[in-house]
Parts: sequence; structure tokens; C-alpha cells
Amino acid sequence: MKNSDRVFQWFHDVWVDRNLDRIEPMLHPELEVNGPLHGAVAIAADYREIVNTLGNIIHDLDVTLTHALNDGDFAALRMRVRGSGNTPDHVLDYSGQLIVRMQDGKIREFQSNFDYMTMFEQLGQLPPDCLPICMTGERLTWMDNGHKPPTTR
Repeated sequence: MKNSDRVFQWFHDVWVDRNLDRIEPMLHPELEVNGPLHGAVAIAADYREIVNTLGNIIHDLDVTLTHALNDGDFAALRMRVRGSGNTPDHVLDYSGQLIVRMQDGKIREFQSNFDYMTMFEQLGQLPPDCLPICMTGERLTWMDNGHKPPTTR
């Protein structure tokens, strides 16, 4: 089995089938992780919690492998993610990439980059067109019940 197939099956088992017992056996003890959550979580210890947390806001998840490359111990995968949020208005459709290096049949290096900004926009947690707005230099102002947060001096 190609490394990309093995990693995709693992990803699908964990995220779509919610088989959390598959997480740790696939991760090498000396796992190195990079990506948007790098430094914010200890991936091997916290991955189960990440799956559970996002599983509370993402439903009917479907992940499709759209592209895969294999080169020795390295595999690169591009996936399309579809699902829904907590309301029927929140339809999810975004993509992401994984690049891994395998060692001894386990993921030794893990580079994950999914389009979280689009995901959170589609979930209604960020305003539409958030990225283009931020690229203009504008700041996002968070509102709470229609009131601006207090200013600090």
C-alpha cells in the first residue's frame, strides 16, 4: 500500500468514521508537526481533543482524496472536505493538504494545512470574504450582542 493511501485511510478513519483509537498507533513517538496549530497543541497528545472539538461543530463530514504524490518515505495528499455546521445554512466545502514523512510505518513528520479561514467563514464564525478584507489592511472588529468591546487605554 502506498504511503498516501495509508495516510488517507488513517485520516478518513479518524475524521469521518471518528475512530479515535486509530490516532496514536499511526503517530511515531518522535513525531514532528508543522502547520497552523504548530506550537498551540501537542499533536500526539491533543489530536483526539481536536477531532472531538471540531466534531462538535462539523457534521456529516466527507473527505475525498483529490491528489496524491509518493516519493520514498514522503507522501503529499490534497483533500476536499465537505460537511455541514450546526445549522442548515452552514454548508462546508473547502480543501487542505497533508505532507508526511513515514518512518517504520508511522507518521514521523506531519505538515498539515487546511483552509481553516474558509471553514470558519462557512461555519459563520468569521465574516464572509474575511481573507480579502484582511488583505486590504482592514481590521476585523468583534461584536458582542451588537456592542463594541470596551477600549483599553
